[in-house]
Amino acid sequence: MHVVVCSIVYKICVLNSRRTLRGSPTNLRFATQIVIMCWYLLLIFGIWIFVSFLTYRYLIQKKNLFQKEVFFKKPSNVLFVIAHPDDECMFFGPSITAMVQPSLSNSSSRRKQAKDVYILCLSDGNANGLGEARREELKKSCKILGLADSNVLIHNGPVFFEDSQNSVWDSKAVADTLHLYIKKLNIDSIITFDKDGISGHLNHKSIYHGVLQLMKNSKRRVAVRVFILETVSVFRKYLGFIDSVFIKPNALICTSDWINRTNIQNAMAAHKSQYVWFRRLYITFSRYLFFNTFIPIEIY
Repeated sequence: MHVVVCSIVYKICVLNSRRTLRGSPTNLRFATQIVIMCWYLLLIFGIWIFVSFLTYRYLIQKKNLFQKEVFFKKPSNVLFVIAHPDDECMFFGPSITAMVQPSLSNSSSRRKQAKDVYILCLSDGNANGLGEARREELKKSCKILGLADSNVLIHNGPVFFEDSQNSVWDSKAVADTLHLYIKKLNIDSIITFDKDGISGHLNHKSIYHGVLQLMKNSKRRVAVRVFILETVSVFRKYLGFIDSVFIKPNALICTSDWINRTNIQNAMAAHKSQYVWFRRLYITFSRYLFFNTFIPIEIY
């Protein structure tokens, strides 16, 4: 895709230089400088892509520092907490596939694999009256990612969480709901959104604040480790694997190889009611289909 961008830039520069020549023959030197500048830009961009690709390949070979952190002492029961059906593949695909699909793990890292990986979706995505359809789409998507139906949980009360861009979920209600599932499933590690929610969606942010509420409540505090998915700028968000050059060397990272990235794209395609043109572009360019970077929550 980035090669196509280079070609487009080159064609634009050449066309502009030709127009300059036709309009004023005396501007030959100026047109030549434009072409040379375009070649320099293409060279710099090409080197950037090449270095980014090598960095991405290195991160894949390096495997998953995040997994080593999650499974530091023993295999863990891991709970991914999402707000809507499709969040699992739009944002958390690399980390889910890293834990449930063997193609990303060598024999040594498999010894520290999760005992069970669960997805907890706090709403059924019923914003447009498609709740039932989106429930089924979530199960199909998770099956492609490698999860069993029994490990895909869609919250159905007693507290109802509305799927809405304008709805802020009550932090205490989120905390109480999470406490229930943590105890029921014997969860050791929670993985969810950070305070910015990746896309800025209020429902995503509400989960983060619910987790904080749970961890700060001395009466209901639970012994779980919490990791939040790092939100990056819009510019970095759509750089794809090129964003790998901006990742810190000691970052907690999960990478998806090309096979698992294809699985993540297929999982998104399973959400037929949501698979519109801008989401097709998203799964092509988003860095969240290539890797996830996480931050452990520190509570003081």
